[in-house]
Amino acid sequence: MNSDVMDAIDGWDTYWNEAQRAAVTVMEAAFPLLLEQSRYVGCHPFRLEYEERGLGAGRVCIDADGRANVEFRDVPNEVIAEAVDSMRLPRLAQADGPLVEAPPGTYVYECELSHAQFEFVLGERGSGRVHVMNATVPDAAAVLMALTETAEATAS
Repeated sequence: MNSDVMDAIDGWDTYWNEAQRAAVTVMEAAFPLLLEQSRYVGCHPFRLEYEERGLGAGRVCIDADGRANVEFRDVPNEVIAEAVDSMRLPRLAQADGPLVEAPPGTYVYECELSHAQFEFVLGERGSGRVHVMNATVPDAAAVLMALTETAEATAS
């Protein structure tokens, strides 16, 4: 390859690494309990995890394409439902109204624009799961921020 192409690729690579690092900063700001973990073989380039008594545990991974995956478990149903309702998702499958009034079950939103999938599970025993797959960084951050704000309001 000629030197102009190599220089352009180096510039792109530098920019992409900065963008990935910025995505980690966004996730940490949106959900301050997240801590960056070291990468291991077969893992996404960036992985953040948390575990907090009364708020569950989970991880956020940012893949090589700049998409985020969120996997939280043992999150209080009240926190999930209020956070989801605050986001005002346009079509939450299976919910006939606000999630705070919904029975335990799985509620899904599929974004036609970004092809991301948002799954919220209200568990039978008072805690559930949040699973976001293939989301843009701003969309994943919106979910994390809603969870943070709801958990803080619930705790006070």
